[in-house]
Amino acid sequence: MKVLIRETLRTVGVNIYGADGQLHTKDFFEKYFSDTDGAYPTLPEEQEEFETEAEWTIITEADFKHLAENLAHIQNAIDGVQEKIENGDSRAEYTFNSDCFLI
Repeated sequence: MKVLIRETLRTVGVNIYGADGQLHTKDFFEKYFSDTDGAYPTLPEEQEEFETEAEWTIITEADFKHLAENLAHIQNAIDGVQEKIENGDSRAEYTFNSDCFLI
């Protein structure tokens, strides 16, 4: 998925795959950024003004760098959950960045 970094007007690609092997970047962004002010779905006016196909906008370069630094960990966590599911685990607790998730 394409993401606009508003501060620098740079468009970047971000891809997050779910346990099913399909792209779930948009789903992730909707959940991850639902209660923050750091990102939002790119407005049609912004797409036109900045000549971008970005679906989401992250406001600052610092916010994008923070996300980028954690993407590998996030993807590894998703892949780890998939491995446990493939090994027969159907319900478990997983911890990431001090947050606990029940899958």
